[in-house]
Amino acid sequence: MKHLKHIPLDGAYNVRDLGGYPTAQGFSTKWGMLYRGDALCGLTKKDWQVLLERNVYAVIDLRSKSEVKLNPIATPTNVMYEHFSLMKELDDLPVSNPNVMLDASTDSIDNFIESMKLDYSKTLFDNLTCCVDILNAITDNLGNGSVIFACTAGKDRTGIIAAAILYLCGVEREDIVADYIVSSIYNTNGVNKSMSTAFENIVNLFPDPSFLNECMASKPETIISLLDDMDDKNFKSLLSENGFGLEKQQELIAILVE
Repeated sequence: MKHLKHIPLDGAYNVRDLGGYPTAQGFSTKWGMLYRGDALCGLTKKDWQVLLERNVYAVIDLRSKSEVKLNPIATPTNVMYEHFSLMKELDDLPVSNPNVMLDASTDSIDNFIESMKLDYSKTLFDNLTCCVDILNAITDNLGNGSVIFACTAGKDRTGIIAAAILYLCGVEREDIVADYIVSSIYNTNGVNKSMSTAFENIVNLFPDPSFLNECMASKPETIISLLDDMDDKNFKSLLSENGFGLEKQQELIAILVE
C-alpha cells in the first residue's frame, strides 16, 4: 500500500509518512518523500526492505553521540547516513543505558533531566545552527530519494524537526499538532514500554515520581508552545539569517508540496 501514514515495522514503532497534510495554500505534502521515525537501530533486514521499497535514500540521525555509540544504526550499503546531535547536552551521557547512568556525574544527570523537560523552543533556538544543518541535509538528500529522520523515541527531537518542516511547508497548525500527539500512542509498545522498565532503578533521580510519565507523553500544549514561538520569533527569517535561506526553503517546499 502506497499511502500509509503509520509504517508497520518489527523493530520500530513510531515510523510515519509526513505526506497527505493539507497546506494553507490549498496544496498538500507529498506521500512517500519524507518519513519521521524512532529507534532505527532496532530495524530488521525485513524492516529495511520495507523502507527500501519506499525509496528511502538517506537516514538523518538526530540522537546524541552517546546514543549513537551505544546503539548504532546499521544502514544498508546503498542508504546514506548523516548524524546531527540536536541535544548536545546528552552527548557525553549514556542515556540509553540506565545502569551506567547511575554512575554518571551530578552535572550529567542534571543535564539529562533538564533535556527531558520538553522545552522545545529552547532546544530549537539554542541549537539553531544544528537545525539549519539538519534542514539543509534533508533538502539535499531529498533530491536523490526519500529521507527518514529519527531519534530514539521519534517524539522530541524528531517532533521538533517535523514541526519545523511542516511549518515551512504551510501545513495547518492543527495538523502539525495532530502529527505530534500520536507519538505517545505509537510508543506505548516501543520506547515508553522499555523506558518504564529500564528506568525503575533510577527513578529516584527524578524530582517527581510522575516526571518520567510526563516526559513520555506528547501533549498538544508542548508543540503549540513551539509553534507560537516560531511565529513570534519569525522562524523563517531566523533560518535564512543562519544558513537556510529563502531559496533553500523554497527548494524544500517544491520537493515536499504538490
